[in-house]
Amino acid sequence: MSPIIFRDFNKEESETWNTILSAHENLRKEQIIDIYHEGLDILDIKPIEIPQLWKINSILQDYTNFQGKYVTGLEDGESFYHMLANRIFPIGNFIRDKEDLNYTPAPDMIHDLYGHIPFLINEDYADFCQRFGKSACKVLDNPKKLRKYERFFWYTIEFGLIHTDKGKQIFGAGIASSLSECKYALSDDPEIIDFNINDIINQEFKIDEMQKKLFIIESKSQLYSCIDELEKIINT
Repeated sequence: MSPIIFRDFNKEESETWNTILSAHENLRKEQIIDIYHEGLDILDIKPIEIPQLWKINSILQDYTNFQGKYVTGLEDGESFYHMLANRIFPIGNFIRDKEDLNYTPAPDMIHDLYGHIPFLINEDYADFCQRFGKSACKVLDNPKKLRKYERFFWYTIEFGLIHTDKGKQIFGAGIASSLSECKYALSDDPEIIDFNINDIINQEFKIDEMQKKLFIIESKSQLYSCIDELEKIINT
């Protein structure tokens, strides 16, 4: 169990959190995959109050043995994948400026705590993230191969879509945490491409613009079972 960490949030931070989560509350059930809502409910993440990380971690610990950890900026590949491999997820210790609710140059608490952490309540999802982290750690000394892991993570865990009984839904936490990204990703604007490891690891991305191409998985199991194949393709 992580030590108890208390974060005192000011009025502006609380208002920004409330504004974004409240605006999203009535839309997200139809937009985002079921495991996300299950995580929000279990963790009791609500617009009215920014949750304390020690409370979130006490629940995560019981469900999947994952933990969130406050960080001050964007983690580089080496530190990030080591954290994943050890069932730790970094959480940017700030909340975006209220003047620009849809964008932050580095991951903040809305992106990480509201976007990513709810997914990690799901055991299969959490296990996949750990396996992915361990796999990426094998190529930390090879920037070219590591970049392929980064693209894969970006187009699945961050910006992936999924086929469901309700139709096309959001799987990626980077989309899930943004009102504008949710609307855009489910519109007719981006090109939607079927999941293919080769295509994904060779598709470059930019972090400061809407993604013109998005990849869609057929099912959660399609993604969760692909690590061996991903390693083989990257190392061929």
